[in-house]
Amino acid sequence: MNNANGKACLICGKWHRLEEYTYGNRANRSYCKKCNKEEQAAYRKGGASAAREYRENKRSRWKSA
Repeated sequence: MNNANGKACLICGKWHRLEEYTYGNRANRSYCKKCNKEEQAAYRKGGASAAREYRENKRSRWKSA
């Protein structure tokens, strides 16, 4: 869900103001800052497969709720 003031994170599904999606010298990212930080930590630990598993696990929690 997007509107003029914010949108939902593609990982956690929570709605945040658009400022939450501006980081790393880029605006309008897909993930909120918190999820981006957690995904990067998973990537550092186990590479691309660990990051993918993190995203899938987190998404399944909010989609099944």
